[in-house]
This record gives sequence, structure tokens and C-alpha cells, in this order.
Amino acid sequence: MRDHRNGGPPSRLPDPDSIQFRAQRLMLLELVVDPPRSGDPLSELVRLLAVPGSSIEPAITALELAGLAQREGDVVRATASARYFEYLWPVRL
Repeated sequence: MRDHRNGGPPSRLPDPDSIQFRAQRLMLLELVVDPPRSGDPLSELVRLLAVPGSSIEPAITALELAGLAQREGDVVRATASARYFEYLWPVRL
């Protein structure tokens, strides 16, 4: 496989049965499926996602390191790479 510039997974992939896995998965879904034009405010993500509030910041950080999310202050958005993946392989439920 060729070298990728997105950095890959943070250090290791989260266990599929863990809160970290669920938080990252729900966060990514929220960011790529019908996102607000201005991005998702952090407070809204904490309110919307069905995971403990303490798992939100680590999920954002992990997705940033993987090149799937970007954060500007308190606003979080999917990266162009994440949006393009959603375009090619829609994850809409």
C-alpha cells in the first residue's frame, strides 16, 4: 500500500465494544450526514450523541489525527476526505 498523508489511526484502533469506538463512529456519522453549513457546535454534539460527554473530546481528537475531522474553536466539521468518502460510499441510514 502506498504512503498516505492522512496520518492513519491515532495509535491503535479502538475496541469495537468500547465507548471510544461508539463515540468516534457516531461523531463521524453526525459530521458527514447532512451537516449544518457552519459546522457542528461542540455543545450540540455533546447533546445529540448517545455517548458520555467525556468521550466527545477524545473522539474529535482521534478523528482529527485520522484526517476525518477538523476543529476550529468550538465548531467541528468533517474534512474534505471524509465528505468525499461519504459521497462515494454513502453511510446514510
